[in-house]
Amino acid sequence: MSPIVYLRDKYAGSLKQPLGKILNPIIPIVAILAVTSLLLIPAVTVYADTSLQMTGSQWAILELLDSKIKTTHADTIPTGGVQFLFPDATASPAGFVNLLTDGFTAGLTTSNILTATIQVMTTPATTMFVGNPDGGCPASAPNNCPGSVRLYFASNLPQAGMSSCLGMNGNSDHTIVANEFDYWWSNTTPAVLGVPGSYYQFQQTGGSGGIITLQVSLDPLNWSDLCGHRGDFVASAFMASISNIKDLGVSFGSGFFFENGVGVDGTTGTATFQLTSYTIT
Repeated sequence: MSPIVYLRDKYAGSLKQPLGKILNPIIPIVAILAVTSLLLIPAVTVYADTSLQMTGSQWAILELLDSKIKTTHADTIPTGGVQFLFPDATASPAGFVNLLTDGFTAGLTTSNILTATIQVMTTPATTMFVGNPDGGCPASAPNNCPGSVRLYFASNLPQAGMSSCLGMNGNSDHTIVANEFDYWWSNTTPAVLGVPGSYYQFQQTGGSGGIITLQVSLDPLNWSDLCGHRGDFVASAFMASISNIKDLGVSFGSGFFFENGVGVDGTTGTATFQLTSYTIT
């Protein structure tokens, strides 16, 4: 049995994404289990405008290393924010960061907006990024290569048995049981310097894009679930999910996928990811 099983949307051909490419969320089964454990951490319920605390010990990092999920915590930035060093995708074993996440309970509605301020710092300026090769870059989805970072949230809805896209667990005989409506990724408009959006694409030429604002309202059309379905696919499920959020953060993916991981080409330099604010309004 393979230690990691990736979930891919078999309905991709029927979906129409705003940029003309099919981008399918991905999350390893091991990562689902890891995030599920994070959902058990006591958290604060949100009733009004809220800023998540920028303390490194509260932010978990999920990395894919040698086909296994490694969980660590971010470092606190003295001037405000949290940060971590991108893993080396050219090392042996190769490393890719999948998720930066904070266990945080929030009961929200479609009128709420999630906003994160991020910055990627590289040394030298020409440091190159590498997406997990299972995303199929660059032929798969050039507009998501070498990778991207986007807003993410997870909920804690009752298990719904088989999700429509999961089927059987790859090389095992066991059925994957997960609720596809527990996991959501923003996927509409790219963010660039000075212009907020729902995801930031790492530059083909490497280096940093400056201070970037990821900002997305909880309109169901702005989000895709574990199976690649937009929030309006089952509107009642999306509404239930945003009213029962247990985990917030950002995810890293490339090619076809939203959370298969991104690293750096260690032969070109190093890079640090900084999250300086994450707010709910």
